[in-house]
Amino acid sequence: MLQKIANSLVHGNFRTKLFLWSVIALGTAALILLAAALALGMPALGAGAAGFGFVGLVTSQSVSLKDLEKPHKKKTSKPKVKESADGSKGQSSDSSKEQENGSKERNDRLKKEQETGRQKSNRYKKEQEKTKFLHSVDAKTMKKNMKKHKVNQIHVKVMVDSYPEKQIEQSPAVVWRTDTMLHFMIMSAQVEEFEVPLMDIKGILLVKNVPADPQKDYAFYKYNSFIGKMFRPFLPAYREKNNQGNLEFTKNTFRIDPGIYLTNTSVANLQSVLLPDVAFLVDDKVTSSTYFNEYFKEVYRNSILCKNGIINLEGYKEKVEITLDALLTAPISGEEFVQTLRELKKYHLITQQYVTEYTQKYRTINMDKTN
Repeated sequence: MLQKIANSLVHGNFRTKLFLWSVIALGTAALILLAAALALGMPALGAGAAGFGFVGLVTSQSVSLKDLEKPHKKKTSKPKVKESADGSKGQSSDSSKEQENGSKERNDRLKKEQETGRQKSNRYKKEQEKTKFLHSVDAKTMKKNMKKHKVNQIHVKVMVDSYPEKQIEQSPAVVWRTDTMLHFMIMSAQVEEFEVPLMDIKGILLVKNVPADPQKDYAFYKYNSFIGKMFRPFLPAYREKNNQGNLEFTKNTFRIDPGIYLTNTSVANLQSVLLPDVAFLVDDKVTSSTYFNEYFKEVYRNSILCKNGIINLEGYKEKVEITLDALLTAPISGEEFVQTLRELKKYHLITQQYVTEYTQKYRTINMDKTN
């Protein structure tokens, strides 16, 4: 402490030196007067010594060296971090971060809900515009639009389930083919024509089990308007299933490039205006399996066409017989031939009559070869 006082007397700032020297001077004066009072026997000098001593004591206790040596700084507001009862720091900061994160999540959720609300509102508005327009179409308007878009005499009607790129849903269309293009005249909130290069259409892809709502979907076409009657045959077929006590509905759609989805009841008409080599595509566990051969898969694909109303039962039988005839002369073993018929029967793709008939034909062919 004495070393600190001595250092402050020499190196301290002006206020520190003035304070220390004042205390020293008062103390020294008090001692001198006290000594004089004792030597001369003068009480008055003793009272003066006591006065100087008291002033010096009060002065020395009024302020500390630490306060005098502090530089004067401008006050700045700092966020205070409170300590917890156990002395740990940062909990207030963590709580603040959690509040910020919670606030951000709430804002994001609110924005998402607002965006969803706007989308629903826009969708409802478009649906209302579409309904109003379709109600206005009659035979005269239809003929006028077809003439305007130069629709060929050979054309078909289809139902476009969706065309996401153009934000079109559940809209009727007239389709025709020219030398290099497939044309769609789609009627939604207005009449629009789209062209698809024929060479870009490599196949018709089955999209299974699309969620559906038969009560809300295609509601307009259930009324007896001109367009409703004309396109009602092309509404989708629905399938229902029980999912843990809840009744769910699905539908199958069929996709062609560049992302146009048609109802199952439209595919037969579409095929009639496409190039003959456009394949029907199914991508599922059966077609991707290495267990089943291509003859089984061909019958399986045709069964899907039949179930979706693209070909009728007679058409399915014809295609089955074409495939089984090819199976008779296929470069496979007798064991694989029998196995293929057995699997086709097992999965209800052919009847026992076909199994018996083609087994007999296979034996006859092979007997002739051995003779």
